[in-house]
Amino acid sequence: MIQRIQTLYLILTTILSVLFLNGHIIKYAEGSENILSIGSGVIRIMNNTGGYETVWILVLLASLVILIFLISVISIFFYRKRKIQIKMAATIIILVCLLILASAYYYISVAREYNGGIKPGINVIILPVMLLFSYLTFRGIRKDEELVKSYDRLR
Repeated sequence: MIQRIQTLYLILTTILSVLFLNGHIIKYAEGSENILSIGSGVIRIMNNTGGYETVWILVLLASLVILIFLISVISIFFYRKRKIQIKMAATIIILVCLLILASAYYYISVAREYNGGIKPGINVIILPVMLLFSYLTFRGIRKDEELVKSYDRLR
């Protein structure tokens, strides 16, 4: 199970999905008084006292990240059933693409609503890397399946 490189890619996808929920994804500077930040599935605004108030709760982003996490973890244990694992890897790719689109939508809509300048955080880099690892997972599982089929033809 661990010997396969796609298992490592699935583990990295799982770790990246957890890291995506932690910290600030993006910050908006709204004038000199307020700072908006998107992180952990919520949009918060810094008030004058230095504390944060929750403005929006982003259920779609949080649920997509949790779904990616769960499917990645479950897919690790289906290492003997490669056809199911291929379908799960394809599902992860689709979910990560949806997460990228939903994130972009929320970033743009919040920037328009509050007229803020965008300051991307380090978590913005996580999304394309997560997509890359999920694609490499899919490709590795598919290669394993083709290798097993070629061995079956030789028998």
